[in-house]
Amino acid sequence: MNEPIKIGDYRQFPAGEGRKCTVRGEEIGIFNLGDEFRAVSNRCPHKGGPLSDGLVLGAEVICPVHSRKIDLKTGSVANEAEKVKTFEVFLKDGDVYLKL
Repeated sequence: MNEPIKIGDYRQFPAGEGRKCTVRGEEIGIFNLGDEFRAVSNRCPHKGGPLSDGLVLGAEVICPVHSRKIDLKTGSVANEAEKVKTFEVFLKDGDVYLKL
């Protein structure tokens, strides 16, 4: 069940941006940080904003609904106790893979 899932060719994910993917019924934001990829649950825990639509600054995304910063490496939300779920994501032979 924890087998890697092919999400797509890395060129589908421009550097410095997020893209929404639905994998096994779960909405996930995939982010190309330029030198690495990150994946998180695509909904901000505060107001449910779609994180893949947010502005990416370094290893953080700014929620498009209420401008909170979410750390894409740890899932930590600025000024919140809650975290966003993170997922393992990696490149192999030019394709992006995700582990749920």
